[in-house]
Amino acid sequence: MQIKRYRGTDMQDALQKVKEDLGQNAVILSTRQVRSGTGTFGLFGKPMLEVTAARDTDVESMSPGLVSGGPATDAAQGARVRLPGFGKTRPPEGSEDMLRQILAKTRVETQQLLTPLQDDLHELKEILSNVGDAQRSLLRDERGIAQIRGELGELRQQLLLLTQQNSGLRDSDLGENLLVLYQQLCFNGLEEKFSRRMVEEAQKNIPARELEDFNYVKIFLARMLMKILKVTGGVQPPQGRQKIVALIGPTGVGKTTTLAKLAGEQSLKHGRKVALITVDTFRIAAVEQLKTYARIMGLPITVVNSRAELRQAIESHSAHDCLFIDTAGRSQRDDLQMNDLREMFGDSERTELMLCLSATTKDADLTDVTRRFSDLPLSSITFTKLDESNTYGSLFNHAIRFKLPIGYLTTGQKVPEDIEIATKERLVDLMLNLSGN
Repeated sequence: MQIKRYRGTDMQDALQKVKEDLGQNAVILSTRQVRSGTGTFGLFGKPMLEVTAARDTDVESMSPGLVSGGPATDAAQGARVRLPGFGKTRPPEGSEDMLRQILAKTRVETQQLLTPLQDDLHELKEILSNVGDAQRSLLRDERGIAQIRGELGELRQQLLLLTQQNSGLRDSDLGENLLVLYQQLCFNGLEEKFSRRMVEEAQKNIPARELEDFNYVKIFLARMLMKILKVTGGVQPPQGRQKIVALIGPTGVGKTTTLAKLAGEQSLKHGRKVALITVDTFRIAAVEQLKTYARIMGLPITVVNSRAELRQAIESHSAHDCLFIDTAGRSQRDDLQMNDLREMFGDSERTELMLCLSATTKDADLTDVTRRFSDLPLSSITFTKLDESNTYGSLFNHAIRFKLPIGYLTTGQKVPEDIEIATKERLVDLMLNLSGN
């Protein structure tokens, strides 16, 4: 059996195409109106008439003039329609059963053709539904962003008002961007007089057209802060010479843990020969803690109780690249304890004294500690416990007041991971949050 579809502008045009292709014995199976395949999804195509016709060698003997108006109605009822030029009006005996078979087969083939189209239509509906959901979600997001922007604008205005009330600075004095950054500096703990001096200096040196660019003003202040800071670049043994570093400072700042981190950095990361010495015999737990670190890292450790023993220990480890000396925590207000430190390290030219301070200590206390410990020849500062603080202005206050270089920053309890060499970029980021972290 051969089944084909034909399209025409009307019934006469379609039937003419059927006769020319399938001949006089063609059987008309169905007719329907369709649109031509032009336009978007065929929606705007021209209406046409589609005729489905069949020719089978098994039904050559029966009259081809049978026409079904629908696959399930006219065929079942035996209705007959005479079409011009399609032979006789009555079929021979037995032709109705054969026609039903033909129609049933046609339904199956038609369904096979329709199934992919139905799947495509279902997929298209899902795509359109997803597009609608995305558009609605985008609209909600845009409304949310607009709301956040409005709230940020209100907060900024409140911040400006608060700045003007607390500092006496006016918008006409500095401009909006400098006022906002001034408040940020003060909020992060930089002393008010230092903050005021910086923004006023920036006002004098930033071109007027650039004062409206917040990022430009922020970067300008960052560069000013970098000029204030000094850093050591970490422990770097001179070529062919031994590096001796003693960690000193008040109680509870984490000197022993910091020393273990430094030893791990030098031995594990840089592959240098490292030895440890401790004079912290006031706390048995501190000695045991350091011995545990030394055993884990495979480093030699010596416990000393006097200046003479310290010199002897240093000489015994002369083949090592780095010596790190742990000391007991000292109260800056205890003169006897401070005298002990001066006797131990006061005239030592080879030993560098690294003062350890906690970032959580109040600014006034940091100043007092450093002033008292400055009786010793301090070489650098290491700030510990940055992970326990939310503001870092005291680091800059300290750098401005004492002009001592910063060596390291510690950011947790893990040994040896939670330590980093201090850099100007990192310190400024802590103050101005340039990285957004």
